[in-house]
Amino acid sequence: MVLELVRQRTRHGNNQNLCTSGNSCKVAAKRKSKVAIYIVVPVVLVIVVIVSVALVAFCLLRRRNQQRGLMNKTTIKPENEEEMSTGYGDDSDSLRLLENRRFTYEELDMITNGFQRVLGRGGFGNVYDGFLQDGIQVAVKLRSHSSNQGNKEFLAEAQILTRIHHKNLVSMIGYCKDGEYMALVYEYMAQGTLREHISGSNHNGNLPWGERLRIAHESAQGLEYLHKGCNPPLIHRDVKATNILLNARLEAKIADFGLSKAFDQHNDAYISTNTLVGTPGYVDPEYQATMQPTTKSDVYSFGVVLLELITGKQAILSDPEPTSIIYWARRRLARGNIESVVDARMHGDYDVNSVWKVTEIALKCTAQASTQRPAMADVVAQLQECIDLEAGRAHGLHTSGNSGENSSWNYNAYTSAQSADVSNDTTIETELRMPTVVTGPGPAAR
Repeated sequence: MVLELVRQRTRHGNNQNLCTSGNSCKVAAKRKSKVAIYIVVPVVLVIVVIVSVALVAFCLLRRRNQQRGLMNKTTIKPENEEEMSTGYGDDSDSLRLLENRRFTYEELDMITNGFQRVLGRGGFGNVYDGFLQDGIQVAVKLRSHSSNQGNKEFLAEAQILTRIHHKNLVSMIGYCKDGEYMALVYEYMAQGTLREHISGSNHNGNLPWGERLRIAHESAQGLEYLHKGCNPPLIHRDVKATNILLNARLEAKIADFGLSKAFDQHNDAYISTNTLVGTPGYVDPEYQATMQPTTKSDVYSFGVVLLELITGKQAILSDPEPTSIIYWARRRLARGNIESVVDARMHGDYDVNSVWKVTEIALKCTAQASTQRPAMADVVAQLQECIDLEAGRAHGLHTSGNSGENSSWNYNAYTSAQSADVSNDTTIETELRMPTVVTGPGPAAR
């Protein structure tokens, strides 16, 4: 017996754990299986968790990229007005595309201190003064329950301002779509509307010619960006002095994009609409006749703004009877006397050549046929030449201008004049005192 044990120990090399029988191997296998379970199962679980997290992250990133891709595509269908009204899809789907901050109505109530101070009134509703938590001043345009502008105009302006970014376009900070409440939150424009400065209702002094030129040039740059820098290009359709806002440095920015439309530059550059929109005194007569707005429709409206800057008068003069500023200016300029047209409040402090050149630009912009009007890019270039002429005079004589830093006047801005459906407005038919009927389709804008 002892000899047998010695032989086994010698044969197994003193490895007592080696299997010497079937039962000993089974016990060892069970021990190894338990060890494997304790080690492998946690590792597998960790791997599963890591893979799951990676898949979720991948899906979220892919969805975000898809949404960004949608933002680069137009949601406006320019073929007809009916498609325009449904082109935004479901409200929630459209609003998910907005990357700006979304406010609740309660937050807006806090921001505006209970909607206490009204900055202006328009067709969409009142605009209120507000302050964000970080102290940044904003303007909150809240839709009125009695407004004739609904979801379509709200979504149009919100989506357009999300897609476009330019120094001469008003920036949108956020929006509110909280039940029945709809609002847009803009950057604050401390110096109000250009119309207020032209009329002198801002109690901040008269705009010198140099400032008027710069404001005209900056506004033209904003419109040029809409026509050439956006994809698809945009037609504002409501260019007017009350839709050009000024910040504390009197820098001009185009505002109010609720009536804007995209157009297909590869399809004759015009769109058909069922309703004529705009503001009396600024509406392109060719658009009125054909119901097909083009970029040249914005050019026409901007030409009216130029005449307002030159003359200091409104788009429609009421004395002795309603008359277009275009007809009023043309009648006086026919006598060759620029002084009879220029705003007397400038007291002759301007370069006559630059005034004549701006007047010529304005008359070309307001030509009856759109083919005779310049493109906004040409207007920008020509206004720069006028600025150079005025700068040469100012450098040779003296420097004049308004810094625009004093903003103590009573603010009344942001589309103070309501945009109107002018399809049945008889004022348009008589304001020019000349034929306005244009037959055939509108020509392509160049």
